[in-house]
Amino acid sequence: MFSLQEFIEYVWEFYSPNNGIYPIKGLTREDIFVAIKEYNRRINVAKDNDNKYFNVTYSWGGGDTLDRERVRDIILDQPQFVWSC
Repeated sequence: MFSLQEFIEYVWEFYSPNNGIYPIKGLTREDIFVAIKEYNRRINVAKDNDNKYFNVTYSWGGGDTLDRERVRDIILDQPQFVWSC
């Protein structure tokens, strides 16, 4: 299981704008932190509503690939973020 800082760095490795595997223009570690907080909120809402609130079943996977991709999707839902070319 990742610590919060380790998970932020894991996401950063994939999406950092300068040398990420899949760079997102303008992304900062703070943006990742905010997206993780939103992901955590969605997990809690889903738990409270038996996963009927969202079209996706949200649950924490210990910082796995699915968690990383869901955080990425939260980031990319914001119009200021786009894939870097």
